[in-house]
Amino acid sequence: TLFRSKGLMKIRIPFAVIITALFLWSCDEPIAYDNSSFIYNPFSITEDTLNNVTAIEAGTADIEWGSHFRAWVGETQYYKSGFTVEFILSDTLLNISAVDSVQFQVNHVVTYPDNGADSLASNYSSFGFYETMDQLIDIENSAYGIILGTDSMNIAGGNNSWKYNLPADLIAEGDTIVSLGLFPQATDYFSAFYGGGSVSRPLLNFFFHEPDSAGNDSVTVLPVLADTLFMHFAEKSGTFDRGQYEYVSQLKSDSLIITLNLQGFTVTGDTIQHIVASSLLPAIDNFASSLHMPDSVFRFSMLVEDIVSGVSSTIEYGGDGYNSNQINNIIQSAIDDERDEIEVLLRPATAGYNPGFIAISKDASASALYVKSSLAVRP
Repeated sequence: TLFRSKGLMKIRIPFAVIITALFLWSCDEPIAYDNSSFIYNPFSITEDTLNNVTAIEAGTADIEWGSHFRAWVGETQYYKSGFTVEFILSDTLLNISAVDSVQFQVNHVVTYPDNGADSLASNYSSFGFYETMDQLIDIENSAYGIILGTDSMNIAGGNNSWKYNLPADLIAEGDTIVSLGLFPQATDYFSAFYGGGSVSRPLLNFFFHEPDSAGNDSVTVLPVLADTLFMHFAEKSGTFDRGQYEYVSQLKSDSLIITLNLQGFTVTGDTIQHIVASSLLPAIDNFASSLHMPDSVFRFSMLVEDIVSGVSSTIEYGGDGYNSNQINNIIQSAIDDERDEIEVLLRPATAGYNPGFIAISKDASASALYVKSSLAVRP
């Protein structure tokens, strides 16, 4: 009897394990991997948020605004900016002595209020038009050149075209370069215009009145696109707490170098760590950030790049969480290269397109790396 009982036990234990495994498999089917190089163990999945960010280092560089797609004009509690443009006039195309009037045209994209969560309090804001040839522009002290006039423009209309008639004697015969500027005359708004990288960049319209074949008056318009656009941009002093935070702004080429410790993923032999999912979680302070939501859905797009390998991913912050955040390809590549530490570069993916910025705590231990992984072995 004792012999038979032991025999039954030898049968029942493996059988129970098989039944349990089949039950687990049927309830929660593991992720299928199609990779002939490794055999993955779907039952060894671990999931952790690791405080293994060891350093955060800031870097700043200026955007080359001359060729950028957008130009910015405005003054808020954080920034102040405007732009100047140069037009090259060709005597073979333009007879200035025959011109009746000249119109300066800029194409407005969108205006952001000072507080990104607020709507535009007014439909109009005031902007100044300036002659800037050989003028020293000092954006911080509001020295913009020779003022030509101001005008109130519709800032709530989205894409629209603004036109300003230049003084009759501003452009004389023989002039080959015209330099004009657009700068803020009101606060609490930041407006985007099509810049030097766009076919809709600023232009001059030259109007000619001449009789047609019947002797009646007709008008010919010759448009001249701006050749070069320069941004004049300044941060308001004292508004950024750089003692506590590092900032990533879409209005500048801000960047952060984040060092990650990967020693916990080191395995030996034919076994490797397979990264199923991974997210970089910098300690973003929403209250110290300026998150603009023009379309009710805020998207702050950032590029994460491994400095050594060049492998990169795009992540997208949504104000109350991430819309997308996957850097598993970066972590997997570093582990495959048997590195136990990597430096990733975090910078805006859409620099210059939104006046919003995020504030990230300088305390590296407050940031984290989320990892979901399993073990893989060579067959």
